[in-house]
Amino acid sequence: MKTRNLFLTSALAVSLCFAAEEAAPAATPEAAPAAEQPNAIDACKTALDNASKDIPANANSAKLTLAEAKVNLAELDAAYKDDAESERTKALAANCDLYAKIVATQAETQKARNHIAETWEKRAATARSIEAIQEQINQARSGKVNDLEAEKAKMQDQEARLQAEMQQNQQKFKAEAAAQEAALKAAGEREAELQKKLAEERAKAEARQQEAISKLNELQSQLIQVSKDARGIILSMSDILFDVNKATLKQDLKTSLAKVAGILSVYQQFNVSIEGNTDNTGSEEHNMKLSQQRADNVRDFLVEQGIDGNRLTAKGLGMSMPIADNSTKEGRQKNRRVDLVIQDKALQQEAK
Repeated sequence: MKTRNLFLTSALAVSLCFAAEEAAPAATPEAAPAAEQPNAIDACKTALDNASKDIPANANSAKLTLAEAKVNLAELDAAYKDDAESERTKALAANCDLYAKIVATQAETQKARNHIAETWEKRAATARSIEAIQEQINQARSGKVNDLEAEKAKMQDQEARLQAEMQQNQQKFKAEAAAQEAALKAAGEREAELQKKLAEERAKAEARQQEAISKLNELQSQLIQVSKDARGIILSMSDILFDVNKATLKQDLKTSLAKVAGILSVYQQFNVSIEGNTDNTGSEEHNMKLSQQRADNVRDFLVEQGIDGNRLTAKGLGMSMPIADNSTKEGRQKNRRVDLVIQDKALQQEAK
């Protein structure tokens, strides 16, 4: 009799738990009407909007990845406006797609975890219900419940009903738990694969950059300085390589630039930003014009050497970006320069 009462109370609690667990049918999304092929910006925004829908409040990893994806989108927007068909635009668009997949995967992973947590909470509630029923039985045995026989009959009826319900729901519960575990595992594997792919691309880009630095170091001289910072590889050329107060390239500079062009032709993954700089001598308008002319002439020479113009940008910065004190002769000489900022497409985001 004691064993039968315990089984009866356990069956009642489990049935109450399964009866409360009724999932609402999933809404079937309406088919999207056919549309024209979106450009890279719209496609990226759409992918990120879709990936960011229904992100759980506690999906911190998905939120962090989405923040990185928005930075990537801003860079894609700038690159697209500059040149919609450039390699940099294509690389940033591809990164956007990867980010969207990672965000969606991380959100689904957290949803699966949340659902499993809810399932375990329901099981805990079932256990508490069993304890409460057991307490009622103990009270009945101690004489606190007057109509013990009527309560037993009621419990027997509940036992029979719950037994049938429990048998129907047990297999359903096991299948659902197994599916959730499989989905969680698959989501984790997809996320790991995407992260691995990004890491491999970054490693390859860093290796290419290191090889290029070794070759560019051969150009190091008093007039050309090679360095590296967060933006990429920097070739800083003194204005002594130009005619005084003019943008004409001297022969020594052409020889060095021809060697740089040879290296760029080998490393097709590199883009180059050519930046003209001056000291604060003279008017701001004159310095801006002179720095732009020098940057343009360097770009034109590299194009003549066979470098795709889509990989090159030229910008005159005038006196706005000094690297030394303009109050001294030595400082002004350092500020009069043309910098070649060489960036691997796969590392441009990290360089910024």
